[in-house]
Amino acid sequence: MSAVVRPATEVDIAGVVDLLHTHMNPKIPPERWRRILDYPWRPEGVERGWLVEADGRIVGFMATIYSDRLTPSGWRRFCDLGSWYLLREHRGSGVGDALLQAGMAQPDVTYATMTARAATGRKIRALGFGILDDSRLLFRPRAGERGALQVETDPDRIAPHLDAWHQAILAHHRAFNLRHALLRTQDGHGCYLVYQVKLKGEAVAYHEILHASDRSILALHAQAVADVLVEGETGVLAIDSRFLAEAGALADNGQVETIRLPRWYRSPDVAPADIDHLFSETVLLDLKLP
Repeated sequence: MSAVVRPATEVDIAGVVDLLHTHMNPKIPPERWRRILDYPWRPEGVERGWLVEADGRIVGFMATIYSDRLTPSGWRRFCDLGSWYLLREHRGSGVGDALLQAGMAQPDVTYATMTARAATGRKIRALGFGILDDSRLLFRPRAGERGALQVETDPDRIAPHLDAWHQAILAHHRAFNLRHALLRTQDGHGCYLVYQVKLKGEAVAYHEILHASDRSILALHAQAVADVLVEGETGVLAIDSRFLAEAGALADNGQVETIRLPRWYRSPDVAPADIDHLFSETVLLDLKLP
């Protein structure tokens, strides 16, 4: 059977959704699978992922979820590499590697993948990827402690206090299963957080930070943030280590936990700490981070 790798277009959406829902994960409903091909922040002119077609049938797919983001170095294009699937009868032919390479071929794009399996990690390491992060810090709330932080969690009340870029982040993400918070310290400094709450392990509610507008404030007040945001007796605040690296010992009272499946990235000029979990398959499919 001859197979060809090509960009996915609008007319391919239904076929790709059927492939992923039927063969990759039926627990994810079709309307959610559709999001990774037709998402609200998609830049004009980019492909809707890459697919493998054989004898007129879609037999493989790799999600490429693009976003244009403001970084300390200016505007940069990002691509979250998402679901990668190939029907069993086409594996081992080399077309899977061709699909993977097609999805990450642009040298000026910052690529990241947060949910790669171990085998995928080995393949992308050979394509110039490095480990973005392999550990996080956990903070457990202290009983009866509220600290001196002021916290607003209503997106309508948060929005007027954000700059234009963070207003755009809020607008793009508020329809998804995420939470938002605006922290204010006693001296008036603010930090906007986007986080998800997912049960992991022994039913521990991980309040996982996806984005922080000011990482130094997050590091300095991580324990206080846990005190005011974390719900449940077994809940924890989880922060990827790279988000706190610049703060040194400010957050050294957190418990270090190894990330089961490391995050991976390749970038011409974006620092690891500036690569977060927004604009991603994790958000679109409502997944928990490994």
